[in-house]
Amino acid sequence: MSQYQQPPAAGQNPYGQTPYGQQPPYGYGQPQSPYYPPPMPPMGAGGPPPQALAGQGARLGARILDGIFVVILMIIPLVISGVIRSAAGAAPLATLVMLVGMIAVFFLYEPLMLSKSGSTFGKRICGIRVARLSDGQNLSYGGALWRMLSSYLMGFVPFLGLLNVLWCLWDSPYRQCLHDKAASSVVVLRNA
Repeated sequence: MSQYQQPPAAGQNPYGQTPYGQQPPYGYGQPQSPYYPPPMPPMGAGGPPPQALAGQGARLGARILDGIFVVILMIIPLVISGVIRSAAGAAPLATLVMLVGMIAVFFLYEPLMLSKSGSTFGKRICGIRVARLSDGQNLSYGGALWRMLSSYLMGFVPFLGLLNVLWCLWDSPYRQCLHDKAASSVVVLRNA
């Protein structure tokens, strides 16, 4: 027994856990420092705490920035295609390069980045990330791809695309959009 711990009082649990979520008495359980806030519980314990959820402004800012980055990335295959078309006069090759480049941007930018780091460039700038609701880890590539595709597919249905992105304004308790619900994901602060 440590020099700072007292033996348990009569009727107390010797392991420092008290029933029904009560705080253990000083000297038992996890030490609490008055200088640092207590650590956030893992997301596996029922989802992220409210203070870890990303705000709607950060989500909107990240989506706008990601739209700009995707447009810039889509311009690259167009330029390469134009160079091939003007230099070699090979229209079929230029078209193929353009299509493959655009499909690569579509299938790699968001899904690959979310599966590797939880953030795209826009989300990183805005200080947010996408995580699995169950445990807070990064989505798999398939999960990130499904999250992105479900968002785009909802956009083709009248009013569903708008409802999808507005859903996080009233969703409780995790502020999820419909595409987050489809992929069992949640958007949290990057340091959470």
